[in-house]
Amino acid sequence: MAFYLNVLEREVRMQQYERPDWGQIWRETKAVTPEEWEALKSQLRESYDRLKKLISDTTEWPSEQHIGEAIAAIVHTAYHLGEIRQALCTVKH
Repeated sequence: MAFYLNVLEREVRMQQYERPDWGQIWRETKAVTPEEWEALKSQLRESYDRLKKLISDTTEWPSEQHIGEAIAAIVHTAYHLGEIRQALCTVKH
């Protein structure tokens, strides 16, 4: 999720739209220690907070398409976070 939020933030801030390497995160993923997991969750919170501030501070969007893309990204992110929460609930029970 942090990878996705960072891609979105870069696109909004810099108006640069490059095709991200979505497979990168899977190629680099490994088992993590509890400490590393806490650090990853902290990075996700930081990415989310930066993007949330960026969206709220943006007073003028270049086009309606950019607004739609930002909304789509928020919905897409919410979907994935819901899937993660559901998977964690299933594992706990």
